[in-house]
Parts: sequence; C-alpha cells; structure tokens
Amino acid sequence: MIRSIVLVLASFVLATSCYECQNGTTVINPPSDLTQPTYFPSGWTEDQPLPQMDSDQSCFLNVNVPSGYYASVTFHKHMDLPGGYVYYSNRKISILENDDFNPFFFTKPYFKVSVGTNTSPGLSGFAFKIVWIPIPDVQRKVIEVNKGQPPVAVSPSTDFITFRGDSSSMLSLIGFSLKDPSTNYLLRQTALFGGDTFDDDYIGTLDQIVNSQQILTTYGSKISVYTFGLNTLIDYPLFMAQNNPDAKGYYIYKGVNCPSTGNCSVLLNGNYGNSLTVTDFNGSEYIKEFNTFPDTATINVYENNVSSTTRIASLTVDNYQQQLPLEVKGTMKFYELDGYGKYEMVVTRDVSRAARL
Repeated sequence: MIRSIVLVLASFVLATSCYECQNGTTVINPPSDLTQPTYFPSGWTEDQPLPQMDSDQSCFLNVNVPSGYYASVTFHKHMDLPGGYVYYSNRKISILENDDFNPFFFTKPYFKVSVGTNTSPGLSGFAFKIVWIPIPDVQRKVIEVNKGQPPVAVSPSTDFITFRGDSSSMLSLIGFSLKDPSTNYLLRQTALFGGDTFDDDYIGTLDQIVNSQQILTTYGSKISVYTFGLNTLIDYPLFMAQNNPDAKGYYIYKGVNCPSTGNCSVLLNGNYGNSLTVTDFNGSEYIKEFNTFPDTATINVYENNVSSTTRIASLTVDNYQQQLPLEVKGTMKFYELDGYGKYEMVVTRDVSRAARL
C-alpha cells in the first residue's frame, strides 16, 4: 500500500533512541489521502514516546499546504536548548515552547520549522502531527470602513469577515488581547488575508498583531479575517479595522479586553512615543487609579471616537489624582498617551469597585 505521506525516507535515520536530520532543508508534501495525518519524524505517532533528536543537529523543514485546506499542527517539544520556531509564509516567526500542545493553524502555501540540539547529550525530544482540514464553505460578511470614522470592532463568528474601505486608501487591522492571558494561544488559530477570499495573500494571525501591539496595514482596500470556530469560546471583540490615515500617528495601537468584574490592569505603553489603547464595552468603565504615572506624557481619554469634542479628560501628573475615579461612557473607550513613558492604569466595570481608595 502506498504510504500516505510523501517523504524521502533517506531524509531521516531513526535509531533506537534518537534520529538525525538531513543536511539542508527537508520538504514535506501533503499526502495523497488528506484524511490521513502526517507525522514527523516518519514512523512516529502521538501514542508513542517522544522521539529524541541526536546531538549537534539542525533540522530545517518546509511543509507545503495544499490549496483548499489548512494545517492544524500540534508540536511535541521538550528540549534543554531554548529556541526552535515556526516560520509563517508572511515571514513572521513564532517561538516553539516546551510542552505547548495547543495547535498552530497554517494556510497555503507553506510553513517552515527549525529546531536544533546541543553538541552535548541532553533532552532533545521533538516531533509534530499535522491534520489536514478542508477550508469550510462559510458565509461571507462585508463590513464597510469609512474615512474619518472610529475603528469597527468585531467578535469572532462563523462568518468569513471582510472589511472594505475606500478604494483610494489602505486599511489597517488592530488586535485585542484576551481577557485571560493564559489562553493567548487561541489567537494563533486565526487567519488574515489581504483581500476578500481565502485565496488572497495570507498576511498573518491575530496572535502576531497582538504580540506586536501595532497595526497591520494592507496595500489594498480589503482585509479579511477568519477565526476557525473561536466563536464557541469567545464572545467579545478580537479585532477591529480602520482607515489607515485615521490609524496613523501611534507607535503602539492596541485593543484590550477586560473582565466584566474586578479590577483590570491596562498598560499604556509610550516607550517609543504616542500610543492608543482601546476597550470595547457597551457600558461605563471607570479609571480607578494609576500604579505608575510619570511626568513625561498626558493621558487623553475619549468616548466613542478620538476628537476634540469627544475628549472627556486630559490627565497629567499634576491633576490626575483630583479627577479619579473617572467614569468613561460609550461603547468604545480610547486612552491616548501623548508623550513618552509607561503608565499602568487600573480600570473596572464594577461601580462598587470604582470608589476612591
């Protein structure tokens, strides 16, 4: 029977306790039967002990992903040597951590893997499993993004979401953090495209945007997002789009999700200059206190949009204590850092916690 994975058997030598990597880059192609998973190294499965790499090895793997499918990849890594990474087709890198069994999602055309071992003996376990899953036939939703308007925030859904802006300008996408940072791995189970179909250029994941704390801008007027079932786990905004000229002027531009109860620590990061932090919640939010407030910037607070008419406060080192607690109304709240420095702000949506300390 023809094996379901197309691998050159000479690429790896699996010994009793370890395996070696072929010199150069090993190419892994999808199997002829895409209902069958692909394993690396060849011959290993997840019900077996984690295979060990030989010492002084450098593995470089190029995995091709077929059109119409995405690859759900579970890495099994437990190594003494730090590092090892995956390389996305949009030229972004994600570090592989030990014992992180939460899957990565990759779309066409490929992804790459690089791991290595020390010259001395030690823990060097590494393997992975690929499940090939058809791109679903989903409904498509188009959201218009207009010039001069605030960003449009969206929660995950079953739809393929396309933001469409003015044909003469570019669009920018901004990511939101998760309420529970321990679940940030979920954001890598997303896909972004520079157009309005799955076949357009793959431009990254929400995980990459959130980690960078910067906007992602396309060269066209469309950006699409698919969240692969995250709507069953998350019911609050994960991303927002804005006309690129309206999103400029900030070194850091990010969205933050806070829990509905308790205190929420929000870092306003102006290490490199002006920054903008957004929360999206239909109800009042209260700035309770600042754990740090240097004298190097002004914190401007806006309701629903950034403009002179929607600014409700300008906080400085000389006046902020007199203005707290500060109620911020509306759906979107904008916290603009004008200047430099790091400001740790504590907000709450629980009015009982908003009283002055």
